[in-house]
Amino acid sequence: MKLMKRIMIALVLWAIPAMTFAQTVVCKDCTHDVSIYMGDGGFIAEADGVDKVTWVADCPGVIHQGELEPDEDGVVMLQFADRGIVCDAEGGHLQLGPVKDGGWFWITGDRNSAVGSLVDQNRLDNPPTDILSAGPGVKMTLGRGAVLLEETSTGRLGILSAILLEPPTSFRKCGYNDKGPGASPRYTRRFSECTTGDGNTLTLATVTDGFTGETVQIQNGGAVARPGGTDTLTLIVDLWMNGSGHFTTAVDGSPTLGHPEFAATPTGRAANRLTNVSYSVEVGSGMTKQVLSAGGAAAGGVSFALANHTAEIYIVKDDVYCSTTANYTLPVIVRPEMDTLAGYEAQVTPPIELLPGEGEGEGDGEGDGGGSFGDVGEALSFTVTCP
Repeated sequence: MKLMKRIMIALVLWAIPAMTFAQTVVCKDCTHDVSIYMGDGGFIAEADGVDKVTWVADCPGVIHQGELEPDEDGVVMLQFADRGIVCDAEGGHLQLGPVKDGGWFWITGDRNSAVGSLVDQNRLDNPPTDILSAGPGVKMTLGRGAVLLEETSTGRLGILSAILLEPPTSFRKCGYNDKGPGASPRYTRRFSECTTGDGNTLTLATVTDGFTGETVQIQNGGAVARPGGTDTLTLIVDLWMNGSGHFTTAVDGSPTLGHPEFAATPTGRAANRLTNVSYSVEVGSGMTKQVLSAGGAAAGGVSFALANHTAEIYIVKDDVYCSTTANYTLPVIVRPEMDTLAGYEAQVTPPIELLPGEGEGEGDGEGDGGGSFGDVGEALSFTVTCP
């Protein structure tokens, strides 16, 4: 063992490849790295909630990229030789994603193979550990977060992680656990050893593009174009938690209630939006400001209705604002509200935060048919422009 000595893998050895790759390879969806990309091999991983997993290989300077379709279990696998991406040079870089932790890869040498874990790209900035050298009898090849060891006399291979595991600075956010497709139940509450949020909410407003059929989000302070002719533009507005960490208070409640990531599909949105929410809508400003009544008459070509815990806002042509002689914009403000007497703001933990002045308005929404309502979350404002 006299030949063994401690060596430090210098940070600069990883910094230089990282800078080079950042200039030549862009993969916004990639989340994990194959630590050692040299010779033949492959990887296997579980897709992270996507229909396609992207991979990009750089060997070095020769770039290949492609997509993999997960199987029925959500798993993707790639063999380097099958795609013609066997890398015969040191310094190769292969990344993929989005995939979950737990994936692994293998490298095949002339006489033996070795396996290692895919490394989360967020961990590549962790400090490297000291690696012991066994002397000239063991060749050591630096990778991204790992070292490939090869015993020169036998060809035996090993992959050694060189990234220190840092203790978490805080617990993960409260919410839900996803056991994966096929599990029953798939989602369970996460309400211990986790951090809760601030009780704030976000107001989501979307419209369906009449040309593409895609759902488009209307940002707070954004604008929508008034339709022409007899067309009606419909905005759907609903309320969600802000993603800072919460869980359903009711033991038998849906674990995914109020989590905005489930608003991406019509079914998920309808099933997971916060319930017992009413809305008030104002149009105009200053002396022209009007408060609309749900199901009532339009003002400035804008009206709204309450349905299934949402506000459906309808916008039509209005010659007073938009015509051959007029070109005026119309500000709109939507405020979500909850019935404070019924305590609906406590349907999740932490309880939904009510804004100052809570309980002063009279409700006419979907709660208990009346009572004291308080504003929740920030009001959503947008501007209606001419076509």
